[in-house]
Amino acid sequence: MSGTGRPVRQTEAPRRPTTRSTQQTRRNTTRQQQQQQTQDEAQPTPISWEDTAEFFSALERFVNDTSPRTVQDLVSEFTELNAAPVPSPEFTRNVESNRYRDVICTEINRVRLHTGRYIHANWITTFGENRFICTQGPLETTCDDFWTMIAQENIESIVMLCDTVEQNQTKCHQDWPTADNRVAHALRQQQDHGKFGREHHVEGTLYRTDLIVEAPWMRPGPLRVQHFHWRQWPDRGVPNSDLAPLRLLYRVIGIPRAVVHCSAGIGRTGTLVAVYLANQTLHLGQSLNIFALIRDLRRQRSQSIQTLDQYLYIYFVILRHKTRRQSCTST
Repeated sequence: MSGTGRPVRQTEAPRRPTTRSTQQTRRNTTRQQQQQQTQDEAQPTPISWEDTAEFFSALERFVNDTSPRTVQDLVSEFTELNAAPVPSPEFTRNVESNRYRDVICTEINRVRLHTGRYIHANWITTFGENRFICTQGPLETTCDDFWTMIAQENIESIVMLCDTVEQNQTKCHQDWPTADNRVAHALRQQQDHGKFGREHHVEGTLYRTDLIVEAPWMRPGPLRVQHFHWRQWPDRGVPNSDLAPLRLLYRVIGIPRAVVHCSAGIGRTGTLVAVYLANQTLHLGQSLNIFALIRDLRRQRSQSIQTLDQYLYIYFVILRHKTRRQSCTST
């Protein structure tokens, strides 16, 4: 699916970002290279996932610590995590911007937009650096806020873990073009977001779309973003494969900052981010404690990991990682 025609111009809301096809931006190559250099200087370099003696030692310790434990032990852990969160005043005041009334947005690390508008999104700090933004699937009325966040925070990768409609229920607004409708609109402002590049099938149910995000206030120029869409991950469930999240994470590991979302932004989103955090811990040679990791993740993104199945799946992925890591990195 490739964009055609001239880029959409912003007329009604000049501070809102637009997106368009990468094929239409070759003339901006120099500006984009300059922007990338500026971003590289401003953003942290992610920790490498290369094999090291420290990694294998930490993984071995985790396996040895986990092996004697029963499923009931892990069930008890998850039950202990399930404390009811307290809504913040901002969450309560902006009920129309929240997809679900019972999914609380933590206020202390909520993303602040320069427009002053509220967005249901939280920074996830990993090892002292802002690495991820976990957010809900955009509503019709919050699409331009979503793309403002992408542009403002120089996000280079978006990972979408839900379908727009699941079991006849809307889970995320169609905020990017399709083959039939090549221009996406934010209905609150009737603002065009522009045209996206062609969709690529990566593997299995994973697809990637390359796009450009632009806004007049962005300096020095447009932002290249990769949009990964993992389809058919069941709501409140887990994937059939233990390799799938690792293979996806290996595709974004070199990108300093990424936005991850599903519908509520806590179940599938929290599961993928937790797998990342667990792997980072091991690659630093540190002892891995899944319970403590999820507890800390929930302080940053309330209610992350919705179900017991998702909690057990994180253990399963890491334990299987010991014997199947070579398959994860193969292409």
